[in-house]
Amino acid sequence: MMTIRIAIMKEFDRRSLPHRVRKNYWRILQKDSRKWSDKPFFSRTFRQTLTPREVVEKTLAFSDELRY
Repeated sequence: MMTIRIAIMKEFDRRSLPHRVRKNYWRILQKDSRKWSDKPFFSRTFRQTLTPREVVEKTLAFSDELRY
């Protein structure tokens, strides 16, 4: 999963939102979904309050390769 994420990150410009999301939230992507917290937090990347589940959904919307 890490090598796929890194390869996808290299395709994007470093200032783009998909690149920043994968760089900032890579730990949530690797964590088991049963261990995600239900507590919302303010995401400076998305500029809104989100739960980890919502962060993963938004991150996966950027790339089809990470979904599988």
